[in-house]
Amino acid sequence: MLVKRVQVEEGFLDGLDVSLVSGLNVIIGARGTGKTSLVELIRFCLGVPGYTGESQKRSLDHALSVLGSGQVTVTLSDGDRDVLVTRTAVEEEPRASAPFALPIVFSQTEIETVGLRQEGRVRLLDSFSSSTEGSDLFEASARSEVRSLTAEVEAQRREIDELAERVREIPAVDGQIADLAPEERELAKTSTETKKKKERLDSVSIKIAELAARVVSTERLHESLSRWRSSLSSALAAEPPVDANKTAVGSDLFAECRKSVERARKHIRKAAREIEKAISESEMILRSAQEERIRLEGSARELRQEVEALQRGSGAIIRQAQQLRERKAQLESLKGILTERRKGLETPLAKRANALELLDSIRDDRFKRRAGVAERLNETLGPQIRVTVSRSGQFEAFAAAIANALRGSGLRYNELSRTLAKSVSPRELLEAADSSDDALIAEAAGIARPRAVRVLDWLRECDLGTIGTAPVDDTVGLELLDGLEYKGMHQLSTGQRCTVVLPLVLQHRGRVLVVDQPEDHIDNAFIADTLIASVLARSADGQIIVTTHNANIPVLGNADRVIQLDSDGRRGFCLLASTLNDPAVVAAITAVMEGGAEAFKERARFYRRHGEE
Repeated sequence: MLVKRVQVEEGFLDGLDVSLVSGLNVIIGARGTGKTSLVELIRFCLGVPGYTGESQKRSLDHALSVLGSGQVTVTLSDGDRDVLVTRTAVEEEPRASAPFALPIVFSQTEIETVGLRQEGRVRLLDSFSSSTEGSDLFEASARSEVRSLTAEVEAQRREIDELAERVREIPAVDGQIADLAPEERELAKTSTETKKKKERLDSVSIKIAELAARVVSTERLHESLSRWRSSLSSALAAEPPVDANKTAVGSDLFAECRKSVERARKHIRKAAREIEKAISESEMILRSAQEERIRLEGSARELRQEVEALQRGSGAIIRQAQQLRERKAQLESLKGILTERRKGLETPLAKRANALELLDSIRDDRFKRRAGVAERLNETLGPQIRVTVSRSGQFEAFAAAIANALRGSGLRYNELSRTLAKSVSPRELLEAADSSDDALIAEAAGIARPRAVRVLDWLRECDLGTIGTAPVDDTVGLELLDGLEYKGMHQLSTGQRCTVVLPLVLQHRGRVLVVDQPEDHIDNAFIADTLIASVLARSADGQIIVTTHNANIPVLGNADRVIQLDSDGRRGFCLLASTLNDPAVVAAITAVMEGGAEAFKERARFYRRHGEE
């Protein structure tokens, strides 16, 4: 899809209307005529992001400053159809008549600096892959699912721990019951009347214990149903507004949407009514159990008093035994719930394992894709230029998440967090916290087991989902062969960095390429031998849009269209747009880029004279 036309309304380039063609389009003009402004308006209109946060802000500021309150429209074409894209300064996103592929846009500053930042190098490599954006969306979705499931797992684990803690009380209660057994046996040896009352009391006590267990179970059910009702109420409160939207012919665009939403509302309301019935039923069960319990407790109280009257002191023993058996019945009922909760935990754990597998797969595929791009670039540009990719080398965000979790622990968390982030993946750390694998943490961090236990204790108190899904991106290296040694971008001069980045940029064969003043900081030999060679190697149906002050680019590159911009000081405008062999274009190149015909002839005489010597 090619950039066919650019139109600007208002601002510095008000009234600009230029057409472009396939092949090489060169924009020339004196400084201050709007060449860079045109590039930044194309980038702004199409919503092409910068290669670093800093460059993106700079490009946006430039576009807004020259556009003012106006509007820019770019017409794209794939031969069979045109796509109109337009944007004003106040719009967050461009408006387009159909989906379109983004071009590659490089500002002058980006060519010089993109290789200095890891963020820029990764973006530069990713620009060769069309699936990057989809991969990012899949990763975000997988990370969100892992965080949600981890929160669910942690909530269930807390409930399981609380239930297990209460169930562990059963042996102690059994011991207390056993301690009372001798005294109860002594009571059983008393008179027949006392024995009968004691048997009735025991029967009532068993029923009270059963009712106590029923009350606990019913209360838990009632709480769960109430939470469910609250969720449905929230869903109803968040109903999407689907107002009537009339088209030019009077039909309602959203009619079918509104019908579907209304059906969904009815289903939710019906579900809410059913839950209300279940809540009412649970309340009736609870009320009945509580009333029966109160009645039986009254009977038990009267029987204890009668037994006490027959045998002094026996009432306290009977009451204590009754309370202990009631307590045991409640605890025994929790054992079944504990078993269910432990079994229920298997489902979110399995789902989370699958989500983590998906997340690992997405990141692994992304690395393989980047490694493949690096390999192809090295085959074309090596050995002079070398591109390297390392798996999960950017662990700073992961280390920061660990440090934040360990803050206040008394551990040296800054040093410890970086060591852990280098040694284990977010998933490994999440699973180590889950399984209390202090041996793994001790080995990875190089610390003693007791300290590793403290680390895990602190991690479990934090948001494990955020730690387990921390972004750990790949690292990309760009190097230039300088003599016999490869040097990284930070070791190179500005000109050397450009000689690395420009050949990479020009490898974009299948997409529109827009480059602002690529010749800055590089010599004419590099332009002729490398830059022009790459331009000429592109397919005829591709498109490059270049702004330049260097005559070698349109002339040696055999430009298909040359556009000259000029300015009256207040506004930039198009002075001419034609083919390279147009006399007017030749005159423009000679005047603007060679310093005038006389200066060009003088340089030619100079080169001939010194060449003969």
